[in-house]
Amino acid sequence: MEMILNEDDMVVGARFENGTIQDYIDKDKTYGLLRVEDTTCNWFLFNKDESEEELQKLYNEVIKKEHFIQNDFGEEIVVFNRQGEKSFEDLVKKIDEYLGDELGSFI
Repeated sequence: MEMILNEDDMVVGARFENGTIQDYIDKDKTYGLLRVEDTTCNWFLFNKDESEEELQKLYNEVIKKEHFIQNDFGEEIVVFNRQGEKSFEDLVKKIDEYLGDELGSFI
């Protein structure tokens, strides 16, 4: 996975063999975009106790529609607006891989 950096050398996404992932695509910086082959989806990390109000509102909107949530010990990976054939589980695996690589780049 090749990390994408902004002008301040901060990781803002990544390129990989069959797609890309971005941290934020909206003006409020609340959710990102994942593309894997012919499938796209939006995603964000959510913590019920610590997420800001804008993210709380987005979460409450998303859970009313088709979505997938993987709870990793209180921090949730929320996937929504999926278009394409890839399963939610496959998409979350790619997000997990990205987050693991991003964390590893800081160490």
